[in-house]
Amino acid sequence: MESRKLASFFEEDLCIFSLRSRKKSSVLQEMVRRLATAGRISDEHFIMEMLKNRESLGSTGLGMSVAFPHGRSLAIKKLTVLFARSAGGVDFEAQDGENTKIFFLILAPSDKGAEIYLALLSELIGIIQKPQKLEKLLTVKDYASLVAVLDGDE
Repeated sequence: MESRKLASFFEEDLCIFSLRSRKKSSVLQEMVRRLATAGRISDEHFIMEMLKNRESLGSTGLGMSVAFPHGRSLAIKKLTVLFARSAGGVDFEAQDGENTKIFFLILAPSDKGAEIYLALLSELIGIIQKPQKLEKLLTVKDYASLVAVLDGDE
């Protein structure tokens, strides 16, 4: 993924720096609503069902305060990433039992781009495994600070 900076997958209108929701299902709904409002998806209900089905297989809350809700479908035309942050945290049924504060919602077409999807996921996991970067992600308040963390050389 050297040819493309990690932050280039993120868009300012697809960032929520202060999630209002406090429950798992409403967090997913708030993120999906933002995608619909921004014109990135046409069928909120379909995307919600896809995400709920994925969560029923096991929580995408990996721990360390981070979750990666995701899905692939022919209904998704292009790789889309939404960043969301909850200052207080949400019980997202994370593997470590702790509240989740950072969400990377990733939606991708199921018929193409698997390598980019997997490379993006790998890069994001690499970022959260760096304690100083994770600490900064937990406090980002705007798009510029998110980009600085994602593409910074720290």
